[in-house]
Amino acid sequence: MKRIHAMAAATLIAVVGTAAMAQTGPGGNLPTGQGPCARGYDASAPNSRMRLSGDEMNRFDLNNDGTISRSEFNSACAQGLFEEGKGG
Repeated sequence: MKRIHAMAAATLIAVVGTAAMAQTGPGGNLPTGQGPCARGYDASAPNSRMRLSGDEMNRFDLNNDGTISRSEFNSACAQGLFEEGKGG
C-alpha cells in the first residue's frame, strides 16, 4: 500500500513539474497547445472516457477496467504519452 502512495506522489510531482514547465514558452508566452493535457482531465475524459484506439487504451488504462481514471490520465501526461494531434 505504501508503494502505491509513493508511486502516486511521484506521478503527482512529475505532473506538477511538467505542467509548471509547460506554462510558459520562450519569452514568457503561454502555449497554444490544445492537447488533452492542456485541456485537463475533466474536459478530455468526460465520464472517464476518451476516444482512443485499442492500442492507446492499452497504454493508458493501466488497470484494464475500460475507463481512464484521473491518475491514469495524469500518469500518461507526465510520461508525455499524449502528443499534440495524436489520440486525445
